[in-house]
Amino acid sequence: MANAAVMAIAHRGASAEAPENTVAAFDEALRLGARAVEMDVRLCKDGIPVILHDPTVDRTTNGTGAVADLTRLDLLRFDAGSWKHPRFAGTRIPLLTEALQAVSDDAIAVLELKERIDPKLLLRILDDFTARDRWIILSFEYDILKAIRKEMPHAALGLLSDAWEPELPERCTAVGAGILALNTAALNIERIKSAREHHVRVWTYTPNDAGSVAACAAIGVEGIITDHPELIRPAANRS
Repeated sequence: MANAAVMAIAHRGASAEAPENTVAAFDEALRLGARAVEMDVRLCKDGIPVILHDPTVDRTTNGTGAVADLTRLDLLRFDAGSWKHPRFAGTRIPLLTEALQAVSDDAIAVLELKERIDPKLLLRILDDFTARDRWIILSFEYDILKAIRKEMPHAALGLLSDAWEPELPERCTAVGAGILALNTAALNIERIKSAREHHVRVWTYTPNDAGSVAACAAIGVEGIITDHPELIRPAANRS
């Protein structure tokens, strides 16, 4: 088990147990003790933020097509749960507003922006549904974070990266991102030290077994994005 000080961040919800990026997965993440819930945000044809990882609905629903070409009503017709297990039949792709309603009272909502979204639209939605200390915005794209920072000066931001580059901590500092979220394969103690020297916390994705989780915690990772948030439950909740 990881140290309780490490934040458990449920990857697309508790995606090992329930269909990813659905309210069912978010509910399961909270049941398992996650302190934060990560979700992927895209725009459908109507310009409404919805929760889906892929640019198409093909992998995780019974529908086909690009999210950007489908309206919210189109998306409502798709079953986003049966692929995982028949008991999730009828599960739908949630709106961002529905996802925030599901998690924001009990955990931090961690929004990975999969594309550029109007910061004013995001701010309006976030302010309506959750306090400002209850959400964090992540992206692999520096320019997306830069645009968010311009319109949302107090937003908590994080930069995602699959690989290590020495300039990453400085890039975080430049855009005011307090988190650097690295692929687990890119982690080592010196890189974590470099980030801390720039006052940047290190998260990682996506270790999914107890040994990997413990190793990440041991070298100083502060947040672990995992399909198995139960691996990082606070000691008081462990049985």
